[in-house]
Amino acid sequence: MKTTVTEQEGRKARVEVEVSTEEVGKAFDATLAGLAREVRLPGFRKGRVPRPVLIQRLGMEGITQQVLDDHMDEWGQKAIDESGLQAIDVVEPPHHDGVPEQGSPFVFSVLLQLVPIPELGQYKGVEAPREDAEVKDGDVDFQVNRLREEFANLRPVSGRPAVQGDYVTVDFAGSLEGEPVEAAAAEDYVLELGSGRVLAELEQGIEGMEAGAEKVVSVPYAEDWPEEKLAGKTAEFTVKLKEIKEKILPPLNDEFAKDVSEFASLLELRLDIRRKLQGAKESAAKSRFRAAAVQKAVDNATVEIPEVMVVRQSESMMQDYLRSLEARGIDLKAFMEASKEHLGSMMLQMRPEAENMVKTGLVLDAIVEKEQLEVSEQEVDEIVKPLAEAGKSDPADLRERLEQSGRIESIRQNLLRDKAAGLIESNALAVDRSEASTETADAETPGEMGEETAESATAAEGTAAPESGEA
Repeated sequence: MKTTVTEQEGRKARVEVEVSTEEVGKAFDATLAGLAREVRLPGFRKGRVPRPVLIQRLGMEGITQQVLDDHMDEWGQKAIDESGLQAIDVVEPPHHDGVPEQGSPFVFSVLLQLVPIPELGQYKGVEAPREDAEVKDGDVDFQVNRLREEFANLRPVSGRPAVQGDYVTVDFAGSLEGEPVEAAAAEDYVLELGSGRVLAELEQGIEGMEAGAEKVVSVPYAEDWPEEKLAGKTAEFTVKLKEIKEKILPPLNDEFAKDVSEFASLLELRLDIRRKLQGAKESAAKSRFRAAAVQKAVDNATVEIPEVMVVRQSESMMQDYLRSLEARGIDLKAFMEASKEHLGSMMLQMRPEAENMVKTGLVLDAIVEKEQLEVSEQEVDEIVKPLAEAGKSDPADLRERLEQSGRIESIRQNLLRDKAAGLIESNALAVDRSEASTETADAETPGEMGEETAESATAAEGTAAPESGEA
């Protein structure tokens, strides 16, 4: 196969392809062999139809079209691979003036959209905020109190109403205009008051009730509630409070430290918590500094991103989201049916992040090229080895499978991008967070700041909604 590349404007390229006479002959042989296996003709057993009879009955024109159907995609992909071009899409279907003929080469062309090449801006010496990784006494206190919460006991109480922090056992059932609301009923439901696991109005209605009491609580649903039949409506919840338990925290002393850890004293436990927090804070600060520096380098670059790359990234993000739901035990079919009207808006919300992810990859690839960064086979093996261990397979066998599938190139690309990000980080200048915040605020337009505020408000409102399957 011969290929000739002619680059065009807009990062496009036309590839002229000549399929050799030998390859055309093999394609005809393969197609005819396949037809012979499938076609049934009177007087011949299946798979035993002679080629001349097959050609006579099906006609050369039909067989030629079948050759194109069988092999055009394969020829096109082979031509792209041999051209060495980084194509992201086929702009036009393969064009050919003639058709394949036995004994002659076959010529066609294909127009490709190529990966865009960013114009790099400053990526060495960019400024990025570095967070303070100091662990304060309050941080340690918070973790100690979490341990106390985990090892707390629940004690039944009577003679007083339920208050925030209590664990209550309730039966509840929601109705709308006298009709039961599906998935808004439960028996022996245990709820910590103040946890925000159910709608705020329902939780507030339970507060103040005593064990054995029953009441009806009105719960308004937001106008943009996912279930249309509930959006903007007010449901009535019949609630029966069956039991109240208060949380009893263990005393904070050396005995507590022995019960919850391998340490003999509370001081040793606190020191261990501080050490772990210090490591976690330093790691998080380093990661955020690296991410901020890379983002600065990305912002400094310019590139025109083809729509197809953004769409594919958005679709990939949506698939990741759906897989995460499935991993949590959510019925995807039911979710898709209930959310089909919202999936489009979700994709639009993902678009800015998808576009930035695509641009980040392109910029890191361009830095790899400019700095001539490389990865060794040993570095690739260091990635493959834990993958093999996780899958309980031999590293060499997995490596071979990854090579055959082409996925090994994704590992190499990720390693190279990681090196490019490391180069940006190692050359970045750390600045105080307050200075970085001032620069960011000066750069923002009023419209951008308003959008951010609106998004924050939306996120805050979302915390009042129940978890999936809860009222």
